[in-house]
Amino acid sequence: MGFDNDNFLDDYEIKELIERFENQLEHDMLSFFDADELNIIIDYYIQNDELDKVNIAAKLAEKFHSSSPLFNTIMAKRYLSVQDAENAIKYLEENEYNSQDPDFYVNLGYCLSLLNDHKKSIYAYKKAIKLCDKENFEDIYSSIGIEYMLIREYEKALKYLKLGLRACPDIAEQYVEIANCYFFLDKGEDAVDFFKSEIDLNPYSIDAWMMLGNCYLRLHLLEKAIEQYEYVLAIDQHHKTAYVHIASILNELDRYQDSIEIIEEAFRNKVEKPLLYCLYGEALAKTGNKLDAVTNFRKAIEMDENTAEAYAGIAFIFCEEENHESAIKFLKHAIKLAPYNTDYLYVMVEQHNKIGKYKSSLKYLKEIEELSPYDVGLYIAYMEVYIMLDDVKKAVKSIEKGLKLLGREPALLYRMSFISFVNENYSMGMMYLEEALSIDCDGVQEFIDFDPNFVLNDENIVNLINEYQSKNNK
Repeated sequence: MGFDNDNFLDDYEIKELIERFENQLEHDMLSFFDADELNIIIDYYIQNDELDKVNIAAKLAEKFHSSSPLFNTIMAKRYLSVQDAENAIKYLEENEYNSQDPDFYVNLGYCLSLLNDHKKSIYAYKKAIKLCDKENFEDIYSSIGIEYMLIREYEKALKYLKLGLRACPDIAEQYVEIANCYFFLDKGEDAVDFFKSEIDLNPYSIDAWMMLGNCYLRLHLLEKAIEQYEYVLAIDQHHKTAYVHIASILNELDRYQDSIEIIEEAFRNKVEKPLLYCLYGEALAKTGNKLDAVTNFRKAIEMDENTAEAYAGIAFIFCEEENHESAIKFLKHAIKLAPYNTDYLYVMVEQHNKIGKYKSSLKYLKEIEELSPYDVGLYIAYMEVYIMLDDVKKAVKSIEKGLKLLGREPALLYRMSFISFVNENYSMGMMYLEEALSIDCDGVQEFIDFDPNFVLNDENIVNLINEYQSKNNK
């Protein structure tokens, strides 16, 4: 937010200035500081998130320097420190046409960003670069890059984020934004190449290795991702996130014994994290050790009672044991902590279906619809509940609603076909079946599984399926 314009003071002098201010503050004997000094003091406390002292320094500026050219900048910084752009802009606008201070334009750029005027924000930041010392502006490039991201100009964003990389105080965060730009541009392979080049510059950069692993993860190259996270552990055997990522991937690949081994290695290295205990519990449960799994989920809760994954993990074990009431109890905890997790909501629907509480199922499906209306599984789930309620009309309407919203989704078309056959509307059933086959012939097995006896004993249906399978195999 603020621009480092402290060249007339070196680090030692700034330290002395802050000590003098704090000493006076401690003894309630605040005296005169000139405007430049107060500007530096405010920057220092903003960077250290001591906003009460920002206000104290700003009040001194009001008392002694209301006519100073720096006054408006100081007051703007005061309001920007709490992201109050509405008040900050009033002070900045007063200086806009006579300021040659790059610090002013940096603060104006930040303020305009908060006001969602990103193009003007970019202009202000670029003006700051023109006005400032050639060796003292690289950090502004990062701000320009973020603004270009916000207006979806990702090529320009990449250019400026890279220019600002070496001056960025948080290189890991900058790497995240650079990776996002590449993936927004559908250039995941270029992202991999970029982070490989970063590793060539610094082979011991944990941030670069982690981001390279994350890029492979986004490209669904899971084994390659694991390899990069293992390099991280070779540099730092206590890196919590690397252990979590490796264990998560191994669980996803159903390599549960490997997951158990890497998590136990983490524990031997005194690395503990609630999510690690959850992943351990999941792997143990999948290898048949459910009691130990529950013990580890409970350890996660002991470490952090807000760990939704732990409650969900216990719930899933109860689901497998057909203990639906207990599963629902723990799922409620998980959903309360992670209300946007539709996976938990779908399991809640399944559990209520199994105990015949269909109204509750519909309630949770409504929550899913509000969160994820373009999920094809939603309309299938609605259909299933209405079928259980013997309300075929509403089941059909659910599928029709999904088709209207999502287009000709084969999973929905196969279901419309089957419902049409059940309703003895044979020609409509054949029409929907042919349309589904023309889009996704491979998906027909699910259609067959609805009722193999009916489907495989109907010559016309079998011939139609064989016709499209033959076309598909050519």
